[in-house]
Amino acid sequence: MLLKTIVKISSVNNLSNARYCAGMGVAMMGFSLDNGHTHYVDAEQFKSITQWIKGVALIGELSTTDSAIIHHTLDQYTLDYLQLNHPIALPTITSLDIPILLKLSLQGNEVLVSLQTLMDTYAPHVKYFLLDTASPHKAAVASLQPTINCLANSFPILQGYHVSLATLPHLLSTQLQGIALQGATAAEPGYEDFAPLADVLEYLAIE
Repeated sequence: MLLKTIVKISSVNNLSNARYCAGMGVAMMGFSLDNGHTHYVDAEQFKSITQWIKGVALIGELSTTDSAIIHHTLDQYTLDYLQLNHPIALPTITSLDIPILLKLSLQGNEVLVSLQTLMDTYAPHVKYFLLDTASPHKAAVASLQPTINCLANSFPILQGYHVSLATLPHLLSTQLQGIALQGATAAEPGYEDFAPLADVLEYLAIE
């Protein structure tokens, strides 16, 4: 299946989730490699899942800023991209021989002062910027959309917040490179709830 834009799925941690997303045309599949994370996938689990899926870019998601841990992790997993969940020292990024997704968390208008500066600094070393938010003030973050749309004219941005059936027509009309979604949640062991993902992916399907 082909989709109208790039879709990246985060926190995949089981085969049914991975195969569903791959079958629906997802371009990028993220796995949490932070030991202790709720959806942590160790090297053996990662191999057992990814050997069954094809045509999807595999992304390791890391929140650490420790360059030794980052390099050690890269030795344990076969990845197409590395997602770093915090801006880190530029020398660390430039020393990594792998395409980088850099996740930047939006909190509200206060971030706009530094956001373009961060992107200008890291753009030569980053394949995509993933913009997301943990802010409870959803309206304030949603108000940033016009600025994000402008930044998307100059930087490769994947949007990971405020993505829904209602907002997709507008997002698809911008220069955003794509969107980022969370993987399916487990309603109970062995049973994933794909409904939230399905609505978005079916809308994006090219008929």
